[in-house]
Amino acid sequence: MDGSAAGAIFFAVLFFGITFGSVSLAIAERKRRSPGGFFLVGFLLGPLGVLAAVVAAPGAPAPPPGMRAVICRRCNARQNIARDQADYECWQCKLVNPSPPTNPARYLT
Repeated sequence: MDGSAAGAIFFAVLFFGITFGSVSLAIAERKRRSPGGFFLVGFLLGPLGVLAAVVAAPGAPAPPPGMRAVICRRCNARQNIARDQADYECWQCKLVNPSPPTNPARYLT
């Protein structure tokens, strides 16, 4: 195999990797999953990566503006609370939990 054939194969593999990675990324974003992770899976596995993105379960929805999602320590119920709230009562089991610390850098826009 000469250099031009090897170069053509390399660019074909790169083209199909980017194509399948981009399709996986788009599907993952709509399902609120990790777009970068699914791009990598699609890039490396091709059609199997796209299939993995299609069959992946949807992620949890983002909390509304000014809120953050917390999970109860007792019953694992997920709920939204204000960002600066010190403690909260679980809607399901009524346990009063301290709020986990927030990451202030995460909310800077």
